[in-house]
Amino acid sequence: MGIITEFTRIKKSCLKYLICLHIVFFLCCPDYSDADSWKAGAASRVITPEESSWMVGYGAGKPSAGKIHDLYVKAFAIEDPDGTKAVIVTADLIGLTKEFSNDIALEVTKRFNLPRETILFNTSHTHCGPGISNPFKTLPDEYAKKLETYVPWLKNRYIDVIGESLHNLEPVDISFSSVKPVPFAVSRRYPTPEGIAYRSSPSSYYTGGPRDDIVPVLRAIDSDGAVKAIVFGYSCHPITLNIDKFCGDYPGYAQRYIEEYYPGSVALFVQGCGGELVPNARFQLEYAMGHGKALADAVKKALDGKQIPVTGQLRCAYGEAALELQHVPDKNELEDNLNSDDTFIRNKSAYLLKQIENNGKIDTTYPCPLQAMHIGNDLLLVGIGGETVAGYSEKIKTKYSSNQFVWVAGYCNEVFAYLPTLKILKEGGYEGERAMTYFTIPSPFAETVEMRVLDGVHTLVGKISE
Repeated sequence: MGIITEFTRIKKSCLKYLICLHIVFFLCCPDYSDADSWKAGAASRVITPEESSWMVGYGAGKPSAGKIHDLYVKAFAIEDPDGTKAVIVTADLIGLTKEFSNDIALEVTKRFNLPRETILFNTSHTHCGPGISNPFKTLPDEYAKKLETYVPWLKNRYIDVIGESLHNLEPVDISFSSVKPVPFAVSRRYPTPEGIAYRSSPSSYYTGGPRDDIVPVLRAIDSDGAVKAIVFGYSCHPITLNIDKFCGDYPGYAQRYIEEYYPGSVALFVQGCGGELVPNARFQLEYAMGHGKALADAVKKALDGKQIPVTGQLRCAYGEAALELQHVPDKNELEDNLNSDDTFIRNKSAYLLKQIENNGKIDTTYPCPLQAMHIGNDLLLVGIGGETVAGYSEKIKTKYSSNQFVWVAGYCNEVFAYLPTLKILKEGGYEGERAMTYFTIPSPFAETVEMRVLDGVHTLVGKISE
C-alpha cells in the first residue's frame, strides 16, 4: 500500500510540473500556434450597377433591363507561415482593361503593402454584365456619363473587398483537390476540309480538340472545421445566355449553389483557358442554372474526396510577354479605312489615328500580362491575360505537372483580345483573326505569339522555383 501511495504522490507532482511547464511555454510564446500555419480571409461585394447601364457581350448595343441576380467582386487573401501575403480577386465581368487593373494594384500596394506580383485579377467573362470601358467612344452620351461614374465606384469596390479579405486573415487549414470531368464545354471551332467552320446549333459543336475539363478546387477551413472560402475553376465561355439582364451565367449560379452547400463560405470562380470553348446547351436560363449546378456538384465531389494540404511557402512572380503583330497600319491605310462599310473598322481606324496623333506612332508589340504563384510546395497557379485558348493550358500542364498540380487560368489582369496558339493562328477563324476587329490591337498576332507566351511563363516559373 505504501508503494502505491508513493507512486500516486510522484505522479501528481510530475503532472503539476508538466502543467506549469506548459503554462510558462505558452505565456512566453503566445503566437506559437499561428507561427507554423497558413492564414486566409475572404470577402465579397455586390457590383451590379444600380441603374440601367450599357451591356457588353451578347447584350452589347443596348442598355440593361434589370437583373437575374447580382454580380460580385470577391477576394481571397492568403498568408504563408513566413508572413508573405497574396490575394486572388475574381469578378462577374467580361474582362478588365490594363489601366483598370494597374490603378487598383497601385492603390492596393500603397494601402496594404502588397507587391504587384501578389495580386491576381481574374474575371468570369460573363456576357451578361456591364462594360467598363469605351475605347471607341461609341456609347450614347447618357451611358458614357454613367460609365464615368460606375468605373471609379467599381474600383473602390475592388479595393474595399481586397482590404476586407486581408482584414479577415485568420489561421486556417488550406488544401486543394480536383475532379474530372464536367464535360459541358465543347469547341465552336469545327474542322472541315475547307477550314474551320462555326456551327450555329449547339448539338453540332465539336467535341474534340484541346480542352480542360478538370475542376481545380482550393479550400480554407477554420479551426472549428467551418469552410471559409472555396476557390474553383473551369474552362468555358459563359455564353449560355444572350439576354439584356445582368447575370453571372453558369459561373454565377455555380458560386451561388456552392455557398448554399457551405453556409458562411465565400465561393470564387476562376475562369480557365476557354477561349474557343462554349457550353453544349445554350440560350435558356435553365441551361445556365444546369451548367452551374453541374459545376457546383463537381466542386462538392472534389471537397468530399482526398485533400492535399498546402504546406511550404508562397512565392509569386509577375511579368509581361511582348507579343508581336502581323501588321501595323500606317496613317494612309487608316484614313482609307474611315470610308469602310464596316462600322467596327471605321471606329477602330479612328481610334488608331488618334493614337498616332497623341503618341506619334502605333506600338508594334502588345504586352500580355503573365503571373505565376506557387501556393505551397505542390500547387502552381499560372495566370495569363487575354481570351486564352485551351491549348495553353494543355501545353503548360504537360511541361510542369511532373511533381506538382498545375492550375492554368486565362482572362487574368487584362482581356485585350483573343490569345491564340500557333495552331489556331495558322488555321484562322474567329479566335485567330476575325475577332481582332472588335479589339483595339491593330492586327492579329505574329506567329511568335505562342513562343513569347510560353517563354514568359517559363521565366516566371523559374523565378519562383529557385
